[in-house]
Amino acid sequence: MKRLTLIAAALFLSVGSFAQQALMGGASTVSPQINEDGSVTFRLNAPKAITVQLTGDFLPETMMDTPFGKFEVAGSVDMVQNRDGIWEYTTEPLEGELYSYSFTVNGTRQMDPSNIYQNRDVATWTNIFTISAEKGDKGYWYEVHDVPHGSVSHVWYNSPTLKAQRRITVYTPAGYEDNPKAKYPVFYLLHGSGGDEDAWSDLGRTAQILDNLIAEGKAKPMIVVMPNGVYYNNAAPGAAVNMFQPTLTNSRSDSTVEIEDSFPDLISFIESHYHVAKGMYNRAVAGLSMGGRQSSALSRRYPTMFGYVGMFSGVVPPDEDGFDEALEATFKANPKLHWIGVGSADGVKVNSLKLKEYCDAHGYPVTYYESDGGHIWRNWRVYLTIFAQQLFK
Repeated sequence: MKRLTLIAAALFLSVGSFAQQALMGGASTVSPQINEDGSVTFRLNAPKAITVQLTGDFLPETMMDTPFGKFEVAGSVDMVQNRDGIWEYTTEPLEGELYSYSFTVNGTRQMDPSNIYQNRDVATWTNIFTISAEKGDKGYWYEVHDVPHGSVSHVWYNSPTLKAQRRITVYTPAGYEDNPKAKYPVFYLLHGSGGDEDAWSDLGRTAQILDNLIAEGKAKPMIVVMPNGVYYNNAAPGAAVNMFQPTLTNSRSDSTVEIEDSFPDLISFIESHYHVAKGMYNRAVAGLSMGGRQSSALSRRYPTMFGYVGMFSGVVPPDEDGFDEALEATFKANPKLHWIGVGSADGVKVNSLKLKEYCDAHGYPVTYYESDGGHIWRNWRVYLTIFAQQLFK
Protein backbone atom coordinates (compact mmCIF):
# COMPACT_ATOMS: atom_id res chain seq x y z
CA MET A 1 0.00 0.00 0.00
CA LYS A 2 2.82 2.38 0.95
CA ARG A 3 4.58 1.67 -2.39
CA LEU A 4 1.35 2.36 -4.34
CA THR A 5 0.95 5.62 -2.44
CA LEU A 6 4.47 6.68 -3.36
CA ILE A 7 3.86 5.81 -7.04
CA ALA A 8 0.62 7.79 -7.03
CA ALA A 9 2.38 10.75 -5.43
CA ALA A 10 5.13 10.59 -8.05
CA LEU A 11 2.58 10.49 -10.87
CA PHE A 12 0.73 13.44 -9.35
CA LEU A 13 3.93 15.45 -9.12
CA SER A 14 4.86 14.51 -12.69
CA VAL A 15 1.45 15.43 -14.10
CA GLY A 16 1.35 18.56 -11.97
CA SER A 17 4.77 19.61 -13.21
CA PHE A 18 3.72 19.02 -16.81
CA ALA A 19 0.51 20.98 -16.30
CA GLN A 20 2.42 23.86 -14.73
CA GLN A 21 4.85 23.87 -17.65
CA ALA A 22 1.93 24.00 -20.08
CA LEU A 23 0.31 26.81 -18.11
CA MET A 24 3.54 28.77 -18.01
CA GLY A 25 3.88 28.44 -21.75
CA GLY A 26 7.10 26.51 -22.08
CA ALA A 27 8.10 26.82 -25.75
CA SER A 28 11.28 28.86 -26.05
CA THR A 29 12.01 28.27 -29.76
CA VAL A 30 10.65 31.11 -31.89
CA SER A 31 8.82 29.80 -34.94
CA PRO A 32 7.69 31.20 -37.23
CA GLN A 33 9.70 34.40 -37.00
CA ILE A 34 8.59 37.08 -39.42
CA ASN A 35 11.61 39.16 -40.35
CA GLU A 36 11.77 42.85 -41.27
CA ASP A 37 12.24 42.14 -44.98
CA GLY A 38 9.13 39.91 -45.08
CA SER A 39 11.05 36.66 -45.05
CA VAL A 40 10.07 34.04 -42.47
CA THR A 41 12.34 31.80 -40.39
CA PHE A 42 11.07 28.44 -39.17
CA ARG A 43 12.71 26.54 -36.35
CA LEU A 44 12.27 23.13 -34.75
CA ASN A 45 14.11 21.90 -31.67
CA ALA A 46 14.77 18.27 -32.59
CA PRO A 47 18.46 17.60 -31.88
CA LYS A 48 18.19 13.83 -32.42
CA ALA A 49 16.31 14.04 -35.73
CA ILE A 50 18.03 12.73 -38.84
CA THR A 51 15.97 14.62 -41.43
CA VAL A 52 13.51 17.51 -41.09
CA GLN A 53 11.50 18.96 -43.94
CA LEU A 54 9.26 22.01 -44.11
CA THR A 55 6.09 21.80 -46.22
CA GLY A 56 4.25 25.04 -46.94
CA ASP A 57 2.07 26.77 -49.50
CA PHE A 58 4.66 29.55 -49.76
CA LEU A 59 7.07 27.09 -51.43
CA PRO A 60 6.88 26.17 -55.15
CA GLU A 61 3.78 24.01 -55.65
CA THR A 62 3.60 20.62 -57.31
CA MET A 63 0.64 19.12 -59.16
CA MET A 64 -1.04 15.97 -57.89
CA ASP A 65 -3.53 13.72 -59.68
CA THR A 66 -6.67 12.94 -57.66
CA PRO A 67 -10.02 11.28 -58.45
CA PHE A 68 -11.41 14.81 -58.72
CA GLY A 69 -8.78 16.10 -61.18
CA LYS A 70 -5.34 17.68 -60.92
CA PHE A 71 -4.72 19.92 -57.93
CA GLU A 72 -1.82 21.96 -56.64
CA VAL A 73 -0.21 20.77 -53.41
CA ALA A 74 2.25 22.60 -51.20
CA GLY A 75 5.95 22.20 -51.88
CA SER A 76 8.61 20.93 -49.46
CA VAL A 77 12.21 21.84 -48.62
CA ASP A 78 14.94 20.38 -46.39
CA MET A 79 15.72 22.25 -43.16
CA VAL A 80 19.29 22.63 -41.88
CA GLN A 81 20.44 21.87 -38.32
CA ASN A 82 22.49 24.58 -36.62
CA ARG A 83 25.14 24.19 -33.91
CA ASP A 84 22.55 24.22 -31.12
CA GLY A 85 20.64 21.30 -32.63
CA ILE A 86 17.85 23.58 -33.92
CA TRP A 87 16.60 22.90 -37.43
CA GLU A 88 16.07 26.09 -39.44
CA TYR A 89 14.88 27.39 -42.79
CA THR A 90 14.37 30.99 -43.94
CA THR A 91 12.17 31.83 -46.92
CA GLU A 92 12.54 34.56 -49.48
CA PRO A 93 10.48 37.70 -48.68
CA LEU A 94 6.79 36.77 -48.91
CA GLU A 95 3.86 38.84 -50.10
CA GLY A 96 0.91 39.61 -47.85
CA GLU A 97 -1.12 36.42 -47.40
CA LEU A 98 -2.30 33.74 -44.97
CA TYR A 99 0.07 30.77 -45.20
CA SER A 100 -0.08 27.14 -44.03
CA TYR A 101 2.78 24.80 -43.17
CA SER A 102 3.90 21.70 -41.25
CA PHE A 103 7.11 19.78 -40.51
CA THR A 104 8.12 16.23 -41.46
CA VAL A 105 10.57 14.69 -38.98
CA ASN A 106 12.25 11.41 -40.00
CA GLY A 107 9.37 10.84 -42.44
CA THR A 108 6.59 11.56 -39.94
CA ARG A 109 4.45 14.68 -40.34
CA GLN A 110 4.08 16.88 -37.26
CA MET A 111 2.91 20.35 -36.27
CA ASP A 112 5.14 23.21 -35.18
CA PRO A 113 5.13 23.00 -31.35
CA SER A 114 6.08 26.68 -31.13
CA ASN A 115 3.01 27.92 -33.06
CA ILE A 116 -0.44 27.65 -31.47
CA TYR A 117 -2.24 28.87 -34.60
CA GLN A 118 -3.76 26.02 -36.61
CA ASN A 119 -6.71 25.23 -38.83
CA ARG A 120 -8.33 22.09 -40.24
CA ASP A 121 -9.01 21.32 -43.90
CA VAL A 122 -11.14 18.15 -44.14
CA ALA A 123 -9.15 15.96 -41.68
CA THR A 124 -5.72 17.60 -41.96
CA TRP A 125 -4.46 20.14 -39.45
CA THR A 126 -1.77 22.64 -40.42
CA ASN A 127 -0.09 25.57 -38.72
CA ILE A 128 -0.92 29.01 -40.09
CA PHE A 129 0.46 32.55 -40.00
CA THR A 130 -0.36 35.82 -41.74
CA ILE A 131 1.85 38.46 -43.27
CA SER A 132 0.72 41.93 -44.26
CA ALA A 133 3.39 43.70 -46.27
CA GLU A 134 1.27 46.82 -46.72
CA LYS A 135 -2.22 48.02 -45.92
CA GLY A 136 -4.79 46.58 -48.30
CA ASP A 137 -2.81 43.56 -49.48
CA LYS A 138 -4.35 40.12 -49.13
CA GLY A 139 -2.81 39.43 -45.75
CA TYR A 140 -4.21 42.70 -44.40
CA TRP A 141 -7.81 41.61 -44.93
CA TYR A 142 -7.20 38.28 -43.17
CA GLU A 143 -5.67 39.78 -40.03
CA VAL A 144 -7.41 41.10 -36.93
CA HIS A 145 -7.31 44.90 -36.74
CA ASP A 146 -8.53 47.47 -34.24
CA VAL A 147 -11.98 47.81 -35.83
CA PRO A 148 -15.52 47.05 -34.62
CA HIS A 149 -15.95 43.28 -34.59
CA GLY A 150 -18.95 41.19 -35.55
CA SER A 151 -20.04 38.00 -33.80
CA VAL A 152 -19.74 34.39 -34.96
CA SER A 153 -22.12 31.80 -33.55
CA HIS A 154 -23.06 28.19 -34.15
CA VAL A 155 -26.81 27.75 -34.43
CA TRP A 156 -29.08 24.74 -34.88
CA TYR A 157 -32.23 24.88 -37.01
CA ASN A 158 -34.86 22.38 -38.04
CA SER A 159 -35.13 21.26 -41.67
CA PRO A 160 -38.55 19.65 -42.23
CA THR A 161 -37.47 18.67 -45.75
CA LEU A 162 -34.46 16.69 -44.52
CA LYS A 163 -36.22 15.71 -41.28
CA ALA A 164 -33.22 16.73 -39.19
CA GLN A 165 -31.72 19.34 -36.94
CA ARG A 166 -28.83 21.00 -38.78
CA ARG A 167 -26.01 23.26 -37.63
CA ILE A 168 -24.99 26.53 -39.26
CA THR A 169 -22.35 29.16 -38.59
CA VAL A 170 -23.67 32.72 -38.58
CA TYR A 171 -21.71 35.97 -38.75
CA THR A 172 -23.57 39.09 -37.61
CA PRO A 173 -21.86 42.44 -38.19
CA ALA A 174 -20.72 44.84 -35.49
CA GLY A 175 -23.68 46.68 -34.01
CA TYR A 176 -26.25 44.03 -34.95
CA GLU A 177 -27.25 43.30 -31.34
CA ASP A 178 -27.55 47.03 -30.54
CA ASN A 179 -29.85 47.80 -33.49
CA PRO A 180 -32.88 45.50 -33.24
CA LYS A 181 -34.90 47.66 -35.64
CA ALA A 182 -32.26 47.60 -38.38
CA LYS A 183 -32.79 45.19 -41.27
CA TYR A 184 -29.70 43.47 -42.68
CA PRO A 185 -29.20 41.72 -46.04
CA VAL A 186 -28.08 38.09 -45.91
CA PHE A 187 -25.23 36.37 -47.72
CA TYR A 188 -25.40 32.54 -47.84
CA LEU A 189 -21.83 31.19 -48.18
CA LEU A 190 -21.34 27.51 -49.10
CA HIS A 191 -18.29 25.28 -48.59
CA GLY A 192 -16.72 22.65 -50.85
CA SER A 193 -16.18 18.90 -50.77
CA GLY A 194 -14.77 17.67 -47.47
CA GLY A 195 -15.86 20.86 -45.73
CA ASP A 196 -18.62 21.75 -43.32
CA GLU A 197 -20.18 24.77 -41.65
CA ASP A 198 -16.84 25.64 -40.00
CA ALA A 199 -14.82 25.80 -43.23
CA TRP A 200 -15.48 29.38 -44.29
CA SER A 201 -15.10 30.83 -40.79
CA ASP A 202 -11.85 28.95 -40.09
CA LEU A 203 -10.10 28.51 -43.44
CA GLY A 204 -11.85 31.34 -45.24
CA ARG A 205 -11.33 34.04 -42.56
CA THR A 206 -14.87 35.26 -43.18
CA ALA A 207 -15.24 37.24 -39.95
CA GLN A 208 -11.88 38.99 -40.37
CA ILE A 209 -12.56 39.84 -44.02
CA LEU A 210 -16.06 41.18 -43.33
CA ASP A 211 -15.01 43.10 -40.21
CA ASN A 212 -12.23 44.85 -42.12
CA LEU A 213 -14.23 45.54 -45.29
CA ILE A 214 -17.22 46.90 -43.36
CA ALA A 215 -15.03 49.06 -41.11
CA GLU A 216 -13.47 50.71 -44.18
CA GLY A 217 -16.81 51.21 -45.91
CA LYS A 218 -15.90 48.79 -48.70
CA ALA A 219 -18.75 46.39 -47.91
CA LYS A 220 -22.26 46.84 -46.57
CA PRO A 221 -23.00 45.47 -43.09
CA MET A 222 -24.51 42.05 -43.72
CA ILE A 223 -25.32 38.75 -42.08
CA VAL A 224 -23.32 35.81 -43.45
CA VAL A 225 -24.85 32.34 -43.10
CA MET A 226 -22.51 29.37 -43.57
CA PRO A 227 -24.51 26.10 -43.69
CA ASN A 228 -23.41 22.49 -43.96
CA GLY A 229 -23.78 21.69 -47.65
CA VAL A 230 -23.78 17.89 -47.31
CA TYR A 231 -27.38 16.81 -46.88
CA TYR A 232 -26.59 13.61 -44.95
CA ASN A 233 -24.18 15.35 -42.52
CA ASN A 234 -25.95 17.47 -39.95
CA ALA A 235 -22.86 19.19 -38.57
CA ALA A 236 -19.07 19.44 -38.39
CA PRO A 237 -17.02 16.67 -36.72
CA GLY A 238 -17.92 16.20 -33.07
CA ALA A 239 -21.01 18.43 -33.16
CA ALA A 240 -23.52 15.77 -34.23
CA VAL A 241 -21.70 12.41 -34.40
CA ASN A 242 -19.01 11.49 -31.88
CA MET A 243 -15.56 10.76 -33.34
CA PHE A 244 -16.72 11.47 -36.90
CA GLN A 245 -13.69 11.46 -39.25
CA PRO A 246 -14.33 13.61 -42.34
CA THR A 247 -13.06 12.63 -45.79
CA LEU A 248 -13.60 14.02 -49.27
CA THR A 249 -16.12 11.24 -49.92
CA ASN A 250 -18.14 11.19 -46.69
CA SER A 251 -18.37 15.00 -46.68
CA ARG A 252 -19.37 15.51 -50.28
CA SER A 253 -22.80 15.61 -51.91
CA ASP A 254 -22.78 13.86 -55.27
CA SER A 255 -26.19 15.40 -55.90
CA THR A 256 -27.28 18.91 -54.99
CA VAL A 257 -30.98 18.04 -55.25
CA GLU A 258 -31.44 17.60 -51.50
CA ILE A 259 -29.72 20.91 -50.80
CA GLU A 260 -31.88 22.62 -53.42
CA ASP A 261 -35.04 21.07 -51.94
CA SER A 262 -34.16 22.01 -48.37
CA PHE A 263 -32.70 25.48 -48.86
CA PRO A 264 -36.04 27.27 -48.28
CA ASP A 265 -36.05 25.71 -44.78
CA LEU A 266 -32.80 27.54 -44.00
CA ILE A 267 -34.00 30.84 -45.42
CA SER A 268 -37.26 30.57 -43.49
CA PHE A 269 -35.33 30.01 -40.26
CA ILE A 270 -32.97 32.95 -40.83
CA GLU A 271 -35.76 35.33 -41.79
CA SER A 272 -37.84 34.38 -38.75
CA HIS A 273 -35.00 34.46 -36.20
CA TYR A 274 -32.85 37.40 -37.37
CA HIS A 275 -33.85 40.93 -38.28
CA VAL A 276 -33.21 40.83 -41.99
CA ALA A 277 -34.23 42.68 -45.12
CA LYS A 278 -36.19 40.36 -47.42
CA GLY A 279 -36.45 39.97 -51.18
CA MET A 280 -33.98 38.77 -53.81
CA TYR A 281 -31.92 41.97 -53.81
CA ASN A 282 -31.26 41.49 -50.10
CA ARG A 283 -30.07 37.89 -50.59
CA ALA A 284 -26.81 36.61 -52.03
CA VAL A 285 -25.44 33.10 -52.44
CA ALA A 286 -21.94 31.95 -53.28
CA GLY A 287 -19.74 28.94 -52.70
CA LEU A 288 -16.50 27.24 -53.57
CA SER A 289 -16.11 24.08 -55.65
CA MET A 290 -19.08 21.89 -54.63
CA GLY A 291 -20.61 24.99 -53.05
CA GLY A 292 -20.12 26.87 -56.33
CA ARG A 293 -22.08 24.18 -58.15
CA GLN A 294 -24.75 24.34 -55.48
CA SER A 295 -24.96 28.13 -55.80
CA SER A 296 -25.26 27.78 -59.56
CA ALA A 297 -28.00 25.16 -59.16
CA LEU A 298 -29.89 27.18 -56.54
CA SER A 299 -29.96 30.26 -58.75
CA ARG A 300 -31.56 28.20 -61.54
CA ARG A 301 -33.97 26.34 -59.25
CA TYR A 302 -35.16 29.57 -57.57
CA PRO A 303 -34.71 32.40 -60.10
CA THR A 304 -36.20 35.09 -57.85
CA MET A 305 -34.51 34.03 -54.61
CA PHE A 306 -31.05 35.60 -55.01
CA GLY A 307 -30.04 38.92 -56.53
CA TYR A 308 -26.34 38.06 -56.30
CA VAL A 309 -24.76 34.73 -57.24
CA GLY A 310 -21.08 33.80 -56.87
CA MET A 311 -19.47 30.64 -58.24
CA PHE A 312 -15.94 30.11 -56.96
CA SER A 313 -14.12 27.27 -58.79
CA GLY A 314 -17.35 25.43 -59.43
CA VAL A 315 -20.37 25.83 -61.74
CA VAL A 316 -23.14 23.77 -63.30
CA PRO A 317 -21.94 23.56 -66.93
CA PRO A 318 -24.38 24.31 -69.77
CA ASP A 319 -24.78 20.72 -70.95
CA GLU A 320 -27.47 19.36 -68.63
CA ASP A 321 -31.11 18.72 -69.57
CA GLY A 322 -33.25 21.80 -69.09
CA PHE A 323 -30.25 24.11 -68.68
CA ASP A 324 -31.35 26.61 -71.35
CA GLU A 325 -34.81 27.19 -69.91
CA ALA A 326 -33.56 27.38 -66.32
CA LEU A 327 -30.81 29.89 -67.05
CA GLU A 328 -33.15 31.98 -69.17
CA ALA A 329 -35.55 32.17 -66.21
CA THR A 330 -32.67 33.11 -63.90
CA PHE A 331 -31.66 36.11 -66.01
CA LYS A 332 -35.26 37.13 -66.72
CA ALA A 333 -35.49 37.74 -62.97
CA ASN A 334 -32.80 40.42 -63.48
CA PRO A 335 -30.13 39.50 -60.91
CA LYS A 336 -27.68 42.28 -60.10
CA LEU A 337 -24.59 40.09 -60.19
CA HIS A 338 -23.61 36.71 -61.63
CA TRP A 339 -19.93 36.28 -60.70
CA ILE A 340 -17.56 33.48 -61.76
CA GLY A 341 -14.09 33.15 -60.23
CA VAL A 342 -11.52 30.46 -61.04
CA GLY A 343 -7.76 29.87 -61.00
CA SER A 344 -5.81 29.70 -64.25
CA ALA A 345 -4.37 26.31 -63.19
CA ASP A 346 -7.62 24.95 -61.78
CA GLY A 347 -8.83 21.65 -63.24
CA VAL A 348 -12.45 22.92 -63.18
CA LYS A 349 -11.63 26.02 -65.23
CA VAL A 350 -12.98 24.35 -68.38
CA ASN A 351 -16.54 24.31 -66.99
CA SER A 352 -16.28 27.89 -65.74
CA LEU A 353 -15.27 29.00 -69.25
CA LYS A 354 -18.12 27.00 -70.79
CA LEU A 355 -20.63 28.84 -68.61
CA LYS A 356 -19.05 32.24 -69.33
CA GLU A 357 -19.03 31.62 -73.08
CA TYR A 358 -22.63 30.38 -72.99
CA CYS A 359 -23.76 33.49 -71.12
CA ASP A 360 -21.80 35.78 -73.45
CA ALA A 361 -23.38 34.12 -76.50
CA HIS A 362 -26.89 34.59 -75.09
CA GLY A 363 -26.34 38.13 -73.87
CA TYR A 364 -26.53 37.22 -70.18
CA PRO A 365 -24.42 39.60 -68.08
CA VAL A 366 -21.75 37.74 -66.10
CA THR A 367 -18.54 38.87 -64.43
CA TYR A 368 -15.59 36.53 -64.95
CA TYR A 369 -12.49 36.76 -62.76
CA GLU A 370 -9.42 34.58 -63.32
CA SER A 371 -6.61 34.45 -60.79
CA ASP A 372 -3.30 32.61 -60.68
CA GLY A 373 -3.07 29.18 -59.10
CA GLY A 374 -5.47 26.31 -58.76
CA HIS A 375 -8.16 24.81 -56.56
CA ILE A 376 -6.94 26.34 -53.30
CA TRP A 377 -8.10 28.42 -50.34
CA ARG A 378 -5.64 31.14 -51.27
CA ASN A 379 -7.88 31.87 -54.27
CA TRP A 380 -11.21 31.44 -52.50
CA ARG A 381 -10.36 34.00 -49.81
CA VAL A 382 -9.57 36.48 -52.59
CA TYR A 383 -12.87 35.72 -54.32
CA LEU A 384 -14.77 36.29 -51.08
CA THR A 385 -12.97 39.60 -50.53
CA ILE A 386 -13.85 40.80 -54.05
CA PHE A 387 -17.40 39.43 -54.15
CA ALA A 388 -18.43 40.80 -50.74
CA GLN A 389 -17.57 44.33 -51.86
CA GLN A 390 -20.10 44.14 -54.68
CA LEU A 391 -23.10 43.01 -52.66
CA PHE A 392 -26.27 44.92 -51.76
CA LYS A 393 -25.28 48.17 -53.49
